Amino acid sequence: MRLFAVAGEPSGDVRAAELLGELAKIGQLDVAGMGGPRMAAAGAVLSERMEAHSVMGFAEVLRSAAAFAALERRLHEACLDFSPDAMLLVDYPGFNLRFAKWASRKGLKVIYYISPQIWAWGGWRVPAIRESVSLMVTLFEFEHEFYRSRGIRSTWSGHPLVDAIPVTAPGGRSIAVLPGSRAQEVSRLLPVMLDAARRLVADGSADGVVVARSGNLPESLYDRCSSQPGVGLADGTSEALAGARGAFVCSGTATLETSLHGIPFVVLYRTSPVTYGLARLLVRGVDRICLASIAAGIEAAPELIQGRVTAARAAEALRPLLADGPRRDGSLAGLARVRASLGAPGAAARAAAAIAGFLEGSQWT
Repeated sequence: MRLFAVAGEPSGDVRAAELLGELAKIGQLDVAGMGGPRMAAAGAVLSERMEAHSVMGFAEVLRSAAAFAALERRLHEACLDFSPDAMLLVDYPGFNLRFAKWASRKGLKVIYYISPQIWAWGGWRVPAIRESVSLMVTLFEFEHEFYRSRGIRSTWSGHPLVDAIPVTAPGGRSIAVLPGSRAQEVSRLLPVMLDAARRLVADGSADGVVVARSGNLPESLYDRCSSQPGVGLADGTSEALAGARGAFVCSGTATLETSLHGIPFVVLYRTSPVTYGLARLLVRGVDRICLASIAAGIEAAPELIQGRVTAARAAEALRPLLADGPRRDGSLAGLARVRASLGAPGAAARAAAAIAGFLEGSQWT
């Protein structure tokens, strides 16, 4: 099996590496393309490294348009030279949906793993996906139903985080601060999250603060942490959440991780005014930004967006979830529903089996 894989962000690199590991168990596997350290460790030969191309937001992408156009041309050439059996496109929709269109025109099978959130902002892209994507492998059941009802071949694998984060009893008295995995997110959210967490420590609601540091980002982004007493740094979300009573979390996959750890949290989202203004115009399919809430069909956590992202509001939203009582119990029950919505363990193996079966032409569900 020869796959040309493209992942452009840290989370996609992790998910792609898990999938490649399971595909390698099924048969001979050769992989080329673009990704990060996890994909390289899984055996992919990378002609492009994702670290130089991970940006977020409409405005930021527009500023990088020329660089992305050049990257596309290089990857097109690398793909044709590699002559794969199929494309494996992982998340990264702004880039990968264009790549899918190009690949399908070249007669290549296109497998898309981790659905773009067209159910929220891009329903108009359904016809293009129907024409260019041969198989959509989704992490959420509602996404599978969305595609299947629109005539797009799809299968639901479940979410690999269920394997990575077993059910545990939350303990500890710290506040976990999860400001994101992109430089823009950290620079915008970390100061507010730190201020809010310190307020909760000051009033006795918590005993300390632990900030999740992303290994993909410069350490200088976290300099303010070392200068503040009672604030520690952790390598990644799981380490930060290990002793947490509650958390402040950047919107995205980290909301699922926090839910699976059983830690009540508040979601913060703040981006550039241009990006937010465009998002307000485009997003129509959902009334929440928290991915955990969307997956489970409930309000898994309070949300603070744009101008409402202040330290005072964040502390006020999390404070009642820290104390024993009905509010915390209700939050914990909601987090259990999030776990149930993500499927049984073995998601990456199910995705690999579906992909292998599709490429072999065998029956699958």
